[in-house]
Amino acid sequence: MTEKITIGEFTVTVLTDGSSHLPPSAYPGADFGRFPGLLDDTGTYRIRLGAHLVQGPAGTFLVDAGAGELTLPFPPELAEANALSNPPQHLAKAGDLPAALAAAGVAPEEITRIFVTHLHLDHVGWLPHFPDATVHYGAGDWPLLVDAAPADDPTRVIMQAAEKAGVLRPYEPGEHEVVPGVTVLPVPGHTPGHVVIALSSGSEQLWFTGDLIELPGQLTDRDIHFMTDVDRSQAAAARARLFARAKAEGIVIAAAHLSDPSFRRITPADTWADATRS
Repeated sequence: MTEKITIGEFTVTVLTDGSSHLPPSAYPGADFGRFPGLLDDTGTYRIRLGAHLVQGPAGTFLVDAGAGELTLPFPPELAEANALSNPPQHLAKAGDLPAALAAAGVAPEEITRIFVTHLHLDHVGWLPHFPDATVHYGAGDWPLLVDAAPADDPTRVIMQAAEKAGVLRPYEPGEHEVVPGVTVLPVPGHTPGHVVIALSSGSEQLWFTGDLIELPGQLTDRDIHFMTDVDRSQAAAARARLFARAKAEGIVIAAAHLSDPSFRRITPADTWADATRS
C-alpha cells in the first residue's frame, strides 16, 4: 500500500528502499519493556529505510535518497551482546527505491533536487541514480563523514563523485528557505550538519526530521538516544524544541525511520496520532 499525505499543494509519498533490524543496544536509555510491541520475534526493532517523494509547486524532488544496494548480515557478536536467541538474518537490506519511485509514476530524470537531512549512507545511497538532480546537504557533516572516512567508505565515494559532478549545494547557515515552500532548520546532534526539511503550503506544514527521531518513545522520554548520535544532549535539546513547536502548531512529522504511522501529529496529551486520519 502506498503511503502518502497532502500538505496544501504538495503531495508527499513514502518510498521504501528496504529495512534494518536494530537491537535494543542501538537505543541507549530505552526501556523496551515500556513500549510493548516494538521488538519483533527476533528481539529487534525493524525500521524502514527509504526516502520521501515530494511533488508540488517547487517541482518534483526527494528528501533523502535511501541506502542504495545494500546487504549487511547481522553480526553474531551483536546478537550475543543483546542476548538474541533468534537473531534476524540481516542487519540491513535495501535496494527497492528505484522500483518504489517507478510505482509512484516518477522517472529518475524527473527528480530535480534532493534535500539530504544528513550524510549517513542510508540517506545518500541512491544519489548516483539521479545524476541530474541538485543535491542539497549540510556542510557541517563533510569533515566527519566524508573527509575523515576511509577512502573506500561508500558515503565518501558517493559524495566525492557528486562533488566532482558539480551537483552539490551546501545549505546556507541558519534557518532559511531554499525554494518556495521548503525551509531548512539546522538541528545538529545526530550528526554535526543534520537538518530538518520543513514543507509548508497555505496553513499546512510538515517536517522531515531525518534521524532526529529514532524511536516513538523519544516523544516523552528525553533520555532515549541513538547509538550514532555525535552529541546526545544537543540532539535531545533539538527534539524537545521541535516537539513543543510541532505540538503547538499542529505540524505533521515524517521521521525517516518511523512507520505505522509514517506521518504523525502530536496530540494535546503528548501521544502520537496518525496525521492521515486527523
